[in-house]
Amino acid sequence: KNTVDFVEEVAVPEERIISLADAKVQFLRDVRGLAKQTQRWHKENLNALEKVLGMQGVTIEDCRKLTVSFLKEHFVFYMLEELGLKVNTINGRIRSVRGLIQFLHRESYLPRDYSADLPVLKGEKVIIQTFAEDEISRLLRQPDQNTFTGLRDYTMMLLLLETGIRISELVGIRLSDVHIRDGNILVHGKGSKQRLVPIQSKMRQVLQKYMKERGNAITDALFVTIDNESIAIGTIQKLVKQYGEQARIANVRVSPHTFRHTMAKYYILAGGDIFSLQRILVHSSMETVRIYVEMFSHDVSLQHSKFSFVEHRLS
Repeated sequence: KNTVDFVEEVAVPEERIISLADAKVQFLRDVRGLAKQTQRWHKENLNALEKVLGMQGVTIEDCRKLTVSFLKEHFVFYMLEELGLKVNTINGRIRSVRGLIQFLHRESYLPRDYSADLPVLKGEKVIIQTFAEDEISRLLRQPDQNTFTGLRDYTMMLLLLETGIRISELVGIRLSDVHIRDGNILVHGKGSKQRLVPIQSKMRQVLQKYMKERGNAITDALFVTIDNESIAIGTIQKLVKQYGEQARIANVRVSPHTFRHTMAKYYILAGGDIFSLQRILVHSSMETVRIYVEMFSHDVSLQHSKFSFVEHRLS
C-alpha cells in the first residue's frame, strides 16, 4: 500500500471518511465564490484526477489514500510518462489537487495539510532514471517462474525491457499481435496508431513458454490473471513495485516506465542510432531521444574509453 508516515488511519473518525467523488462535489461547492473560469478550471482538473486513476483501475473510496507517494506514482508520473502531457498541464492539475487536500484538512477529513509536500514540476530538464545492470538482474530473479503468475510477471518485465513499450501498450497486446516466427509484435499505441516492434530470439523463447502455459482464455489479451481475465495496469504497477522492494532496489523509482528508459539507455550504449530508437519508442519529436543521449553521455564516454581503437590498438 502507498502511505506516508504522517497520515494515520485512526486519526479520522469513521463518519468523516469521504470518497474522492463526494470530496470533489464538496470542494467545488466551496470554491463557488471564485471566478467562473477558476471554478471550471478546478472542475476539469479534478475530473482529470478521477479519469487518470480510473485508467489504472483505481477508485478512491477514502481520501486518506491520496497520500503524496500515491499521487506522485499514480497521478503525476502517470501523466508525465504514460500520457506524455506537458508540464504546464500537469502543474495545473497538481495545484487543484493541492487545493483539494487543503479543503479536506479544513473539513477534518485529513489529519494534516500536506499539500505543500506535493510539489509542481519544474520546467527544466527532466531527470531520467534507469536501472543498472545488477538491478535488472535482481529484479528479474524475483518472480518464481515455476508458477504461472511468476512466469507471466517475468515475461512482462522482460518484454518491457526488450521493447521499451508503455504499460498501456503492454496490456493492449493480443495473442494475434505476437508474431514469433517473424520476430515482432504489433503494438497499439496512442491515438489508435499501430507499429511493429522487433523482438529477439531470447524474448521469443520466453514468450513461447509463457503462451504455452497461458493456454486458452476467455480473453484474447496476451497477459492474463489466474482468472483468465486481462491483467490491469494498476496490477502490473503494484507487482513491479513489489519486486523492486524484494530486490532491495533503492534510489531508483521501480515502475514499468523505468524499463522504457532503461531500454533506451542500453540501446544507445550498444551503438543503436537515435533515429531507429525514435521509431521504436514512437516519440513524436527527436527532443526526448536527444535527452536520452545527453543524460547518458557519461556512460557513452566510459564505453568509448573501453573500446577506443586509438587508445587500445595503436602503439
